[in-house]
Amino acid sequence: MRKLNHLMVLAGLMVGLIGLSSQALAQGAPRALKGKIITSSKEIQVPTAAKGFVKKMLKQDRAVFKKNDEGRWVIHFVAFFNRKLPAEQIGVVVLDGKKEPVAVADVAGQKGQTTLSSQISVDTTETPKQKHTIQVYYPKGNKPIILAKKQIVLK
Repeated sequence: MRKLNHLMVLAGLMVGLIGLSSQALAQGAPRALKGKIITSSKEIQVPTAAKGFVKKMLKQDRAVFKKNDEGRWVIHFVAFFNRKLPAEQIGVVVLDGKKEPVAVADVAGQKGQTTLSSQISVDTTETPKQKHTIQVYYPKGNKPIILAKKQIVLK
């Protein structure tokens, strides 16, 4: 019964990503950003030139999010994978402090992809003002393989 309730809550929290998945850099993720996620409450501007790329991305990075006028947290992100995507499906999840999902989305990907630029919305959380984790992963059997993750705070 508890598992069924958990699945019902999870299904109710499914959130679609707005925007298309895209590669931030055609040549792949910069070494300094591999496995990391740049997050912001505003759309992230991805530099087109390699010179100063990491510095420009880190300058936009934020870890604390406030609710918007509609009462939800919107997290824009660019994820830099720690390895090439070996599948055609990507998952994005925001976990609360208890490691319970508060937002989940599935995105179509391309084999070999190394970045994902999109956004995810969180409608509610039982642990506001505490650390949450945003993760990008691909499913392998019943186990998620983490490509990138970051801790954030939803205020």
